[in-house]
Amino acid sequence: MTEFLNMEIGYQVGSTAEWRRRKAEEFPDDRRNLVAAEELERLAAEIDRIGESEPIHQQISKLHDSLTSDALGDHGTDSWIRISEDVSEALRDVGFRSGFETGLELLEWYRDLQQEKLDEALDEAVPVPDLDEQVEKNPAVKAAKQAYDEARAKAYAEARKRL
Repeated sequence: MTEFLNMEIGYQVGSTAEWRRRKAEEFPDDRRNLVAAEELERLAAEIDRIGESEPIHQQISKLHDSLTSDALGDHGTDSWIRISEDVSEALRDVGFRSGFETGLELLEWYRDLQQEKLDEALDEAVPVPDLDEQVEKNPAVKAAKQAYDEARAKAYAEARKRL
């Protein structure tokens, strides 16, 4: 694993596997913790074999750079907090409620999570104007909308006559 991917998610996978092993010792009658630890270790090993030239590595790196951009300000920081919480929850579920077939599948999920949080951060950082509000406040836009609505109604009425 490249150091980048290890820092991004590899450490979390490994530390969750260690946590599951401790839980397996604490609750020896519940085999799910040991199974989950082994599954997490398998995922960590698969992630470890993914090199920098792999597209998923490059995609995660690009999203990481976007999420740490100064342009996002606090929105980027908030995104990382939510990403960390979502990753922690997903890794705790491995071996219990859900899981990942491969390390690549885990990284693809992680990439998609980053993209989702980036989109949310961009929406928060650059609010989209309310078009209905603009129509109501701008007389020229309001007049154009009224002319469009009238022309559409007239065309619709004429088309109905032909039927």
